[in-house]
Amino acid sequence: MATARPLPDAALWTVTIQAGGTVPQSQANMKIGSLDSVSFHNMAGFPVNIIFTNELSSITDLAQGATSGAQGGSTPLMVTVNYTIWNYNTGQQVAGPYSIQFGIGPLPISIAALTTSPDPIAIPTGGQIAFSSDAKYTIVWKMNNVVANVWSPQPGTVSAGQNNPQVALAGANGNTVTYTITAAQGTRGGGTVQVGT
Repeated sequence: MATARPLPDAALWTVTIQAGGTVPQSQANMKIGSLDSVSFHNMAGFPVNIIFTNELSSITDLAQGATSGAQGGSTPLMVTVNYTIWNYNTGQQVAGPYSIQFGIGPLPISIAALTTSPDPIAIPTGGQIAFSSDAKYTIVWKMNNVVANVWSPQPGTVSAGQNNPQVALAGANGNTVTYTITAAQGTRGGGTVQVGT
């Protein structure tokens, strides 16, 4: 009987929430290992809520000066998550979206009745997205209000069901790209993606 190979050491990354509730640029759109985990150290000047779009449980009422427990790491993750930072006292969003890519995995985006969720989103440089849609839609991508080729692949339609991941091309790095989806009836929806630097 062969002995199982040990799993690689999992790293714990700490994201610092700076004064005012933002995170440093170097931590805004992170790529980490599939077994890595992340914690948050709050230096915002007020307690914060950290709201995740998928996979991870949100963190509520993280006190000034406190560090959260580790998120992720218990099983391999191959996904990108987004999070926003909210002032716990006021209930207002103060920063984000930010992204963390665990392993190599896309940020899931759902489309239902021309409504996209989450929106807006962020991904790391060279990150991925993947649509899950209730119907077939045409899709047009723009950067700086000009139609642009920013993904590989970049189909002209989003199919009903789960679509293949799309990888951000280098030309999208550091930019905000927008998309418009259109149904056969001519109604429109859309969203925004910030591609990290």
